[in-house]
Amino acid sequence: MNMKSQKLIVRIICIVLALLLVLSFIVMIIPARAVSQTDIEQIREKRELLEQQMEAQAEVVRALEENRTLIIDRKSALDRQIALTQESIRLMEEELAIYDEMILEKESQLELARTAEQTQMVKFRARVRSMEENGNYSYVSFLLQSTSIGDFLSRLGDVRDVMHYDRELERSLSEARANLEQVKLEYEQIQADQSAIRRELTEKRELLDAQIEAACQLIVELESRTDDAKAEYDAIEAAEKEAYEQEQQAVAEYAAQILAAQMSQAYTAGSTAPVSGDYVSTDGSTIYVSIGGFIWPVDSTYITSRYGYRQAPTAGASSYHKAIDIGAAAGSPIYAAADGTVVVATYNDGLGNYVSILHADGTTTRYSHMSSYAVSAGQQVTQGQVIGYVGATGIATGNHLDFAVIQNGEQVDPLQFYDSSGLTFDPTA
Repeated sequence: MNMKSQKLIVRIICIVLALLLVLSFIVMIIPARAVSQTDIEQIREKRELLEQQMEAQAEVVRALEENRTLIIDRKSALDRQIALTQESIRLMEEELAIYDEMILEKESQLELARTAEQTQMVKFRARVRSMEENGNYSYVSFLLQSTSIGDFLSRLGDVRDVMHYDRELERSLSEARANLEQVKLEYEQIQADQSAIRRELTEKRELLDAQIEAACQLIVELESRTDDAKAEYDAIEAAEKEAYEQEQQAVAEYAAQILAAQMSQAYTAGSTAPVSGDYVSTDGSTIYVSIGGFIWPVDSTYITSRYGYRQAPTAGASSYHKAIDIGAAAGSPIYAAADGTVVVATYNDGLGNYVSILHADGTTTRYSHMSSYAVSAGQQVTQGQVIGYVGATGIATGNHLDFAVIQNGEQVDPLQFYDSSGLTFDPTA
């Protein structure tokens, strides 16, 4: 190979090495698809709006307290306040989930940035070591060794190529370090933001617990009400009557629309009607299926109040209980007892958040005092589907599910549809 060819190869190698350095650096610092900051901003906007609503609702609650409004109205206002707090918590949890994803992506970027910086440092050190080992060899001496003008110009080109390579090497190292520092700052900022949200979430959960406690205590106050007792009880009775009438009207409407036209197809052609046996709930426990085909509506089997005559647990509550109360932890899932159509999903001053489901044979099941419901009127649900969560909304002093069964317009004892041998009864119920 002649001298000219060797020089050409040297130039090409220098240029290629420089390009490879730049390209490898670019590839290493290209970030993975980042979670959009817009997602965080949208959640923040929703939270800000929610905070305004919470402040306004707090004013409503204070005004009702000052005016000594009926407790049933104050409880309704507190339930609304609690619902806003729960929604705020949900948004913060959603925001934390986004931060978790952002942190994972940023950790990946940080690792890539470190690798890029280390790669450039290795190459830079190798170049410096080479120059140190050849310390007596300079660009000037290299040029002076030329034997002609043409050879000099050729050597000058080689020197320019090598110097360019050195500059690219130094620049790549500098940019890699700068990028690493930038990614570190972004990573630390995301962690700080996430920590702030976690602290705020803890405070919000404590606020929610206090609000729920205050709401339950408010109902306990009914016991000490004497002057307003009649008005309070009448208001509670009116609220429950309103719920019953609303429910019966909805049942009639949906029965006319669905039972004649759709029920036969939905429940005969492709029937999923249950049979006696075991049903495994979401927490892994086994809840038996009743003789009548209903599954137990919650994972807990602790009955705190039976159907029929009882000592009213709350002032204003009926001494003839037309449902059963099942004690369960707040937020526990509530399941549809059987396939059906949701005819009511709303809030009532007496029943709180409640859902009524119309089943194939015309029977209706009602689930009351939910913290929130997960279905809407007109929705088809299947047996075991989560329709809401245990709470203490409405006239309730603690978390439980008020479970009712309505046949031919009358509330009947739900336990007649179950083998009660597997249930635990509160001896004071």
